[in-house]
Amino acid sequence: MDHLETPAVHRLLTSPAGRLLTSRPFEAFKTRSLPREFGVVRARAAADVALSDGPEAYLREVGSPPAPHLHDRIERALARYARLRGAYDETMERWDSVFWGDDESTPDERVAVERERREVSERRAKPTGIFGFLPKEHLVPPVKFETPSPEDARTRWHHELAEPERLYGFAESSAAEEFPRVERSATVRGPGTVEYLLRFRSPSPHLSDRASARVYEPVDAADDLPTLVFHSGWGMFDDQLTYWPEEEYVARALAPEGYRVVLPDAPWHGRRELLGRYSGEPYIARAPVGLFTLYSAAALETAVLTDWARTEGAPAVGVGGVSLGGTVALHVGGRCGDWPESMRPDLLFPAGMPGAIDQTLLAGGLTKLLDIDAALDAAGWAGEALHEFAPLLNPPKDPCLAPERVFPFVGARDEMAPASTARALLDEWGVPRPNRREWDCGHFGVLANLIRDESFRTTVRRELDAAARNRRNRESVTA
Repeated sequence: MDHLETPAVHRLLTSPAGRLLTSRPFEAFKTRSLPREFGVVRARAAADVALSDGPEAYLREVGSPPAPHLHDRIERALARYARLRGAYDETMERWDSVFWGDDESTPDERVAVERERREVSERRAKPTGIFGFLPKEHLVPPVKFETPSPEDARTRWHHELAEPERLYGFAESSAAEEFPRVERSATVRGPGTVEYLLRFRSPSPHLSDRASARVYEPVDAADDLPTLVFHSGWGMFDDQLTYWPEEEYVARALAPEGYRVVLPDAPWHGRRELLGRYSGEPYIARAPVGLFTLYSAAALETAVLTDWARTEGAPAVGVGGVSLGGTVALHVGGRCGDWPESMRPDLLFPAGMPGAIDQTLLAGGLTKLLDIDAALDAAGWAGEALHEFAPLLNPPKDPCLAPERVFPFVGARDEMAPASTARALLDEWGVPRPNRREWDCGHFGVLANLIRDESFRTTVRRELDAAARNRRNRESVTA
């Protein structure tokens, strides 16, 4: 029977040649390439809302200055993209009817439709061959900013500044029967896995969309699967691409061994991308408000997924993530004390995350690279104004989980998620030194090590198994 396969690029990254990804030259190369990479997807996002408005209007939507000398090339690029988007829309309509509709389909048909969806989604999400000339030959900003002023932010969020639990907690009116109903799609076969999607109304009052996640389980899975909810980094397109690193080094690595892995789409990412914005762009474009809006929504959605996993019989649930996802995990670990017990995880596995978001916004490696500092300065966000929002941006100084249940992974040379701020928070939390893994690498090296180094997966297996045994033993004693 047909099934989805691990992409060849992942096999290359895990080969001896993949060691280059942890080197200083690769870190420098990847960092320098980011503005152009995001320029391409910014150009594509603008095309989604200005496809038929002509080159001048299109460039305004991109956020670029006029470029009459490029009008002919832009016209041709928009025509090519219109055909691509038409194919994408047609494929998505067929995929939706197969996985969420009433259409009866065979397992092989679902594999074929899913494979086709990923291929056309990738061409549509990152059309470098269509729009790559723009950031190469013209000023295309990597982010189209809409930064709020400190005054507007204070007015809008003054209650939350006084009581952060308003942002990160469940309202008293959210009785259990009012929690979002989780829907499950049809399944598709992967490499030793059964995969499906979940969707539910986001419990955040500041979002109006549906949360979504992809689930991976072993073939012929039992009910009591230890479960890991793992979040990707900023700007990832998730399963809109043919290669999603977290899918391979976490989900498809652990699921065949008897675990359930849940990979959520963060707000504004992946299939939750907003029209006219690329995956994750609002997070940066609306900084600092975009940051804590995402953290709080993703944390509450993680609570729903944790509760869902327990209703499925999970004896232990861990929450982790890389980069942005690691920050979400820290917020979950620091905010879950007042959540219903079924929504609190047993373990945390954050990786490549900063410990102080306000400091990272001011001095992190991404700040100058993507002109975040200029946007914040122009809107009036001097240091004091930004630090005022630290209670909403930063993970709390005290964890709600026992420190010995936190297992962080950081890069010693990480400048995008400054390792010094991560160490400071872990010290404040009292996370034991033996629990911490620190690699001699930068930010992208953390991802490379997660892909290549077995220590992360070994830690997850060991701790999930131990937590599951402890819970089963407690239940047998009280039975």
